[in-house]
Amino acid sequence: MIAIIALAVIGIAAMIIELFVPAGGIIGLVGLGSIIASIVRTFQTQGNLAGSLFMIAAFIAIPSIFILYFKYFPRTFMGRRLILSKNQSQETGYSSHTEHQYHELKGTCGTTETPLRPAGSVIINGKRYSAVTDGEFIEQGVSIRVRYTEGNRIVVRKGDS
Repeated sequence: MIAIIALAVIGIAAMIIELFVPAGGIIGLVGLGSIIASIVRTFQTQGNLAGSLFMIAAFIAIPSIFILYFKYFPRTFMGRRLILSKNQSQETGYSSHTEHQYHELKGTCGTTETPLRPAGSVIINGKRYSAVTDGEFIEQGVSIRVRYTEGNRIVVRKGDS
């Protein structure tokens, strides 16, 4: 009976490890196989009644353990190290370009910092942006004009500065 319980515990531990180790599901499958083996072994050694009760207990215990694990893991030493707990707000110094900021770039001029084939970097108003062309190749150091923006995508063409 100790071997059966050990198989079940090893199976649950392997399924929890699968959440943190990128193994392509292999560790999780080993854990699932271990749990199934413990259920089968219980049926073989203890009979149908004990096997059925063990199977029902496994079907209740496994989801319950995972629920409790995810509820309490963020509070553990390791959970605090692995889970991001801070927000990346503008008040704390984080920023990104919004669609409104990119929309204001329409029609402005700049120069290519890298060749655009069709994507690369451009300098517009002293700031570096990632930009694309409509498919044409534009060399480095050439003046460009922003044709239009789609969200955070800047589409440029050769143009006068």
